[in-house]
Amino acid sequence: MTDWRRYLNAWSRHHRSGGFGIHSPFAYRFVREVWRQPQAYYAYAGIHALIETVKDGTTRQQRLEMDLIGEREARLLFRVTNFFNPRRILQVGAATGIESVAMLEVSHDTRLYLYDPQLEQKALAVRVLQSQLDRVECYDDIKVAADEFLASGKADEAPGLALVNYPVDEAVLKRLLDARCVVVLRNINRDEAMSGLFNSCCQYMPMGQTYTNNKIAILNPNPKLQREDFQLWL
Repeated sequence: MTDWRRYLNAWSRHHRSGGFGIHSPFAYRFVREVWRQPQAYYAYAGIHALIETVKDGTTRQQRLEMDLIGEREARLLFRVTNFFNPRRILQVGAATGIESVAMLEVSHDTRLYLYDPQLEQKALAVRVLQSQLDRVECYDDIKVAADEFLASGKADEAPGLALVNYPVDEAVLKRLLDARCVVVLRNINRDEAMSGLFNSCCQYMPMGQTYTNNKIAILNPNPKLQREDFQLWL
């Protein structure tokens, strides 16, 4: 979505982000308690410190190239992970590693399946992830990563969560949605391919809900939820 369209629906997104006009009890709770939760969490200080450390040692251009996540998005990732409480997370693209740390901060029992063929070239991400490496499985093949991620799930545990930082095969995302995994897509405003993936996933989901501010999107394919899409403000 282009910038001028985001401005045109800004008031509507801001209004909806307060819970106004949302009739689904689940969506109302998610928007109020997760998307726009005003209370601070214990993990916020660590997230802030990590981001500031990266900023202090890089230029603006370098931060764009390495896909440094903003603090609001990093906090949202923590809250989403905290809400769904998955025991397994699939991540596409290491970025700076801050996303991984934010999500793994929720529970020491969670394992991360990280797909990034260029991980060895991302010294910053490796350093950031150093303290979590005992809980991280690394892959250079997305199919293998997805297979092992899905196979690790147990019938009695919460659905897995997948974070996608850059474009990946659409068939992989559909497998995740079919397995009822919550999928988070980043950079949908900066990358046309990511925007296209989001639109395709929205059309593919027969039930469930999506939440987006047109920069980051959260797809919850829960079959118990009526099919709805929510444009929000973050």
